Amino acid sequence: MFPVDALGGLAPFVKDTAASLQVPQDMVACGCLATISTTTGGRRKVMVKHGWYESTALYLTCLADSSEKKTPALNAACDSLREIETELIEAARPDVEETRQEIRITERAMETAEKAAGGGKSAADREDARADAEAAREKLLELGDNPALPRILVRDITLEALAQRMAEQKGRLGSLASEGGLFKIAAGLYGNNGKANTDLLLEAYTGGPYSIERVGRPDHRMPSTFLALGMIIQPGMVAGLEKKNPEFRQSGFLGRFLYSKPTPTETDTFDTPEVSADVQQAYEERIRDLVKLIWNSSDTVVMRLSDEARQEFAEFYNRFAQRRKPGGDLHDIADWAGKLRGQLVRIAACITLYEDPHAQEISLDRIKAAISMAPYFIAHARAVFDLMGKNREGALKPLRDLLTWLRSRPKPGADFSARDAWQALKGREWAHDMDAMNEVLKDMERHGWIAFQPAQDSGRPGRKPSPRYDVHPWVASPPTHPTNPKTNL
Repeated sequence: MFPVDALGGLAPFVKDTAASLQVPQDMVACGCLATISTTTGGRRKVMVKHGWYESTALYLTCLADSSEKKTPALNAACDSLREIETELIEAARPDVEETRQEIRITERAMETAEKAAGGGKSAADREDARADAEAAREKLLELGDNPALPRILVRDITLEALAQRMAEQKGRLGSLASEGGLFKIAAGLYGNNGKANTDLLLEAYTGGPYSIERVGRPDHRMPSTFLALGMIIQPGMVAGLEKKNPEFRQSGFLGRFLYSKPTPTETDTFDTPEVSADVQQAYEERIRDLVKLIWNSSDTVVMRLSDEARQEFAEFYNRFAQRRKPGGDLHDIADWAGKLRGQLVRIAACITLYEDPHAQEISLDRIKAAISMAPYFIAHARAVFDLMGKNREGALKPLRDLLTWLRSRPKPGADFSARDAWQALKGREWAHDMDAMNEVLKDMERHGWIAFQPAQDSGRPGRKPSPRYDVHPWVASPPTHPTNPKTNL
């Protein structure tokens, strides 16, 4: 379960919105964190210790099946930011259009003057034209490049266009989407001769520089870059992704994401509670304050950990380090786990700023709250990496369906029969006969979620009773800190 209370002042909005939409809290939380990260726009950095700085850019991917209200959940998180972006565009439009017009007029004047300077009737005419051309050139330098309307968010966009838009916005943008097109584009599905191209996405996560050099087009150099990503997409969009594109893992691209694969909610009713007006207003006002005080700022402020927070994080860092070493429980995802500690700092910074845009210090409580999210992200990263690396979604879906049914019963921890499971799940795509159900039960037992009860011979003739199974206690009461990767379905 997502540790929603660790989100501090953001928690009420996540809880109310998830209840209203009847979606997992994880889904709303991911959209909100990506929205908050976007508003920081590279104007905040965190000095974790001497020589170690973290951006506030977050890359988040949440997986949900079709018709699980992915788009409404994302819209609830980022609609206020989209509204603010529209206001900024309309406010800037008159000045932008005026400057663009002035540039066009001056360019034509310079072109006319240059022609006259090369073919004037007299030396004096040519000299006057040269002076006019020089004046136009100086004015163009003063006017600068063609200004772009302010943008904060983009959705369906190629990497080449993303780089261009980022250059227009001083190297920073956010991309929030309920589709997985970015992964396809990064894999080279469109253009780039089918080769993966993640350079910009790698640099924009860390805040590094990036240059755009194209034949026949103006070059652009961004001294620093910032990109926040929030995607709520179907599992099929990432199934086999690493297997098909091993360079995604090798380059560290997949290791930069925080993953979430929430269990769908059981509730699906017409009447749902509304989000409290006070909670909705508080969220919208805080997003507006973040844009006004941070996104619109031209200064980059360095945040620091309080002394107590630094000590707490140092202790966590040292304990965690051993888990990534050979023999540790995270060694198989060491590349991803190595970035998790920095990502937790980023989350702590984003929530700190959400609660107080003027803050320059991350408190002990905020660091503790961020660290408490680590078990959740570890468990979900394992599930998603399994899906990306082995393309096992088809094999795992029956197990997840069975686990969901077990938990939905009035007594989730009670034993059950194979016939009970068949009656509950028959009609699913995979549950075409009892043999298929028995195979799923065997697989579920192998994972440790259920245990077969040896049948006792009653001595009576007739049909044998349906096999019965005991249920692992974790079905009814999932652990707060799961540690056994084999149980992560």
